[in-house]
Amino acid sequence: MLKTSSLISLFILTLLSHSLVAKELLMLTDDGPPHMIAASNSGIDVDITREVLQLMGHTVTLGFAPLKRTMRQVENKQADLFLPTFFQSDTDKLFFSKPIISYRPIALSLKKKKFKFNNISDLIGLKIVTFQGAAGYFGPEFVKASKFDSYFELHNMSKFPEMLIKERCDVVVLDYYIFYYYLQKYLKQKTTVEFSVKEIDEFHLFPEVKAHVGFHDKALRNNFDTQFELYKSQGKDKIVITKYLGEVNPK
Repeated sequence: MLKTSSLISLFILTLLSHSLVAKELLMLTDDGPPHMIAASNSGIDVDITREVLQLMGHTVTLGFAPLKRTMRQVENKQADLFLPTFFQSDTDKLFFSKPIISYRPIALSLKKKKFKFNNISDLIGLKIVTFQGAAGYFGPEFVKASKFDSYFELHNMSKFPEMLIKERCDVVVLDYYIFYYYLQKYLKQKTTVEFSVKEIDEFHLFPEVKAHVGFHDKALRNNFDTQFELYKSQGKDKIVITKYLGEVNPK
């Protein structure tokens, strides 16, 4: 919890930033539900960033393009900010925010299978379903697992919860937010399916990855960081997450 004096200071800074630098901003991102959703101009990352900027007094317009292109456009001052970005340090043209969320790759299985995974190597030989390109992210032990015929990388991640529930795979390896977003959508559509999130085991075998926002204006980045600290201290980021994960969001 922030001390009262700190909250007052943040409030004053927020008022100053609102009155002095309010702008119409162009924010760029890619399509990747639930973090970024082109169909609805929304998403967890999008909503958090937009809400913080709006609290600063800015008007935000959203555009979608591949992430590498969005970074170039912001670098060339054709847009004001882009998200998400990872493992970046400030340059003379780009300035990166504090992390707004951590992506959380996890291994998921059904409890009735009674798997116990302590290391990535424990997944080797099992029927694994994961996202395209996953073998390049999680190190040599996961590469070993990817060499088996029982390992599958699929583009359509919306099918992963159904595949797990119907035991078409032993393990799903996917970002926490993506899995539970598609799980709640699946359960809403399949009202006859009796399934509880309590039937899922989670194994945190992979490091979290912090997601940042990239700006071409250092002062805007600094003001954003200040406002985000206040926003997060009030639990507003958690409200956004619950909006997308719904009742299946584990505590």
